[in-house]
Amino acid sequence: MKILFEVIPEDYERNLYSVEWKDTLGQSEGYQKSNLIKRPKEVWCVITNDRKDTLGYYQGLSTAQTFASFQSKDTIVTLNFMTGLNFFTDKFANEQSMVDYEKTARDYSMDNKLPIHFEPIQINLKSDLRKKIDIELKEK
Repeated sequence: MKILFEVIPEDYERNLYSVEWKDTLGQSEGYQKSNLIKRPKEVWCVITNDRKDTLGYYQGLSTAQTFASFQSKDTIVTLNFMTGLNFFTDKFANEQSMVDYEKTARDYSMDNKLPIHFEPIQINLKSDLRKKIDIELKEK
């Protein structure tokens, strides 16, 4: 999966950052950039340090987002990108009941082997801030 992302300093004194990304998920299914909230798959990101502590994350189950905030005094952080199910997609809108909706969503998730985990990316918070990184993520 191709992704363009950057890590942005939000507040140096409080060590607050965010990672923002742009991706092309859903375009093959007819979802355009103006309709990202309704696409069936979305990008998730978990930010960790070298001790595997979770510093911040976005893992769905809210309005689809293209960013995750985190706080860290570490120099190196790891971005763990994944592709997961957007449970609030319009793809399953024709289902008659919540039970049917959940079954269709579960089947879609299994058929598409979601979540898909990608190789982690290490970021240096001293030298890599505000650099736009355009990369092809590799599946684990």
